[in-house]
Amino acid sequence: MNLDAKFVVDPAAMSPKAASYFRHRPFLTPEACQKWRMGYLPRDAGGDRAGGTMRGKIVCPMLSDNGEVLTWFGRDPEYEGKHHEWIVGGKQGNEPEKYHFVSGFQRGLELFGQHRLEDGEFQRRATETGLLVVPGPNDVIALEALGAPAVGLCAMAITAEQAEKLASFSRETGSIVTVMFDCTEEGELAARVVVVALAEHCPVRLGWSPAMHGTTFRGRKTDSLTGEEWERIRPFLVGPRGMEL
Repeated sequence: MNLDAKFVVDPAAMSPKAASYFRHRPFLTPEACQKWRMGYLPRDAGGDRAGGTMRGKIVCPMLSDNGEVLTWFGRDPEYEGKHHEWIVGGKQGNEPEKYHFVSGFQRGLELFGQHRLEDGEFQRRATETGLLVVPGPNDVIALEALGAPAVGLCAMAITAEQAEKLASFSRETGSIVTVMFDCTEEGELAARVVVVALAEHCPVRLGWSPAMHGTTFRGRKTDSLTGEEWERIRPFLVGPRGMEL
């Protein structure tokens, strides 16, 4: 339950790959890490065996609706290099694992950041701009730093259980669900599938795409948005046009 007590949040004290990962994501400040109970778990984190397969990874908690830890999951800071070698090597063997979840945990039943759905201020912001649905935890953390209300699927697809949880929030708050995957060809294709799946449950729309907003954001990742850029998108989401399906 308190695995985060072993986390390192200062890049200067991390492995080179983990430090690079944090430095290339300025929204992952020590303060943000402590708020979200995430950080780097060193391979030599103490004399016990706590953390197990999460050691050497950037670890986040999946919290319940009530804010209790359901599980911990880890992101491999060496994934990009391993994936490149896998492709160059002709894709032999299993594809490298980007995120590692504890065996048996059903992530399709949960949303990263769901513990904030009952918060009044979060609901107010979601009613204004729509509840943003994004793929991963970094996207949620980056958008929260900008004041944008988001939850993550921890996947590039959505389950019926996740869709119903989002629909329930939409019904209770009167907010529209807004899908914001990476503004890339791959992200757009996945986002459109998610939009169609959600449309069977609640009002939904795309927040951006390579062709929207004057193509300004083509090729951009969701977690790369700056505060100024969010303020350029926000009027579209809160205006009459933004309420269209």
